[in-house]
Amino acid sequence: MKDLQDYLFSKGLDCAIFATYEKPNPNLFYFTGYVGSGFLIVPAKGEHILHVPSRDLSLAKKVKGVLVSSGKKVSEVLKSKGISTEKVGIDFTNISVADFNNLKERLSCEFFDITSFMEDLRMIKSANEIASIRKACSITELILGEFVKNFNKFDTEEDAAVFLVYESRKRGCGLAFEPIVASGVNAAIPHHVPKGKLNSGFCVVDFGVTFNGYCSDVTRTFYFGKPSKAEEKIYYDLLDAQEKSISLVKSGLIIGEVSIESEKLTGALIHSLGHGMGIEVHEKPYVSNSTKTEFKEGMVITIEPGVYVEGKYGIRIEDDVLVTKNGREVLSKFTKKLIVL
Repeated sequence: MKDLQDYLFSKGLDCAIFATYEKPNPNLFYFTGYVGSGFLIVPAKGEHILHVPSRDLSLAKKVKGVLVSSGKKVSEVLKSKGISTEKVGIDFTNISVADFNNLKERLSCEFFDITSFMEDLRMIKSANEIASIRKACSITELILGEFVKNFNKFDTEEDAAVFLVYESRKRGCGLAFEPIVASGVNAAIPHHVPKGKLNSGFCVVDFGVTFNGYCSDVTRTFYFGKPSKAEEKIYYDLLDAQEKSISLVKSGLIIGEVSIESEKLTGALIHSLGHGMGIEVHEKPYVSNSTKTEFKEGMVITIEPGVYVEGKYGIRIEDDVLVTKNGREVLSKFTKKLIVL
């Protein structure tokens, strides 16, 4: 938390407070690994405090490197530790209205938005974070393998999506997001909600798990039935463009410029080329034409071009990519050969 404390001190802020009652707070998890309710108080100088309700005290005591408190009002805790609250940093993106109003009732202070700082801080992943994402990817690949083996047992898109959820839970993982299974004409809808029978044609499966709190996000397009030569060509043209887009990723390059260059390969997209990923499945940096940020070693992003023809078909291929010192590493290894189901 030293980077945050240095930032608070440089901005003349007394402390930062992260709340997780009504809404999970990824920043609180980022600093502590704690998944219960409470407040994390980070003063510009001094000891960090995890203030929790009594029901979560035993869980909080497992967190290392923080002072755990309970049984008092948060204002009393701050006063007892001599922490001024004239100027308090809040990540407004990750606090619910109820949690923010709760703080305002208890503290008489001026609040400052530190969202941008926290997003930038979390863009660069540590070795431990990368290891968790790598493991999440490998579990996702195992489940996709089981999905292919069991596809003939599914009657509906819901059946297929439920299978992905079950296999995730069976392996002790959470879901990075609700799985997308979109078959036939439904595949032309990027965020289709699984519903109804499995239709012949391209079948887009967008799926990811969480491991140790970190996400994977992998999309593969299969074919249900027998593809024509023309359909195979459309698929492999997109795959070629996706792999060439991945090859453009390199530390030091402007993300927006890479995205624009990619569009020359993929054609205009109806969604961004990709996004950052970590504790949340969508984080900075956003891999879009307007992004001025450079790729930096330690970023984990997705590259996911797609082709969508309304009322006919859709294809999307997505990989999770680690930006390395000299290039990139694809973390998602599941085959991209067109599998006929």
